[in-house]
Amino acid sequence: MEEKELIQSCLDGNKQNLEELIKSIQSLVFNLSLRFLWNRMDAEDATQEILIKVITNLSKFDGRSKFNTWVYKVATNYLLNIKKTT
Repeated sequence: MEEKELIQSCLDGNKQNLEELIKSIQSLVFNLSLRFLWNRMDAEDATQEILIKVITNLSKFDGRSKFNTWVYKVATNYLLNIKKTT
């Protein structure tokens, strides 16, 4: 399934495709979190929060970039905000 079709299917309520989409980005988000935070438990927590942000804001993805690029931006913004507050 093409990226746009997969995302639209998720927005239409297909839970199986949403699970597939999340699994496809989970390692990207975790590895980025680990590089930012240098602590496995903190990175796992941040990954969960970021994945929730991605799911809840999925409708804001407009397709002008690759999905992974958008996820990377969401994750980076979240992690930078964490760094500012600690």
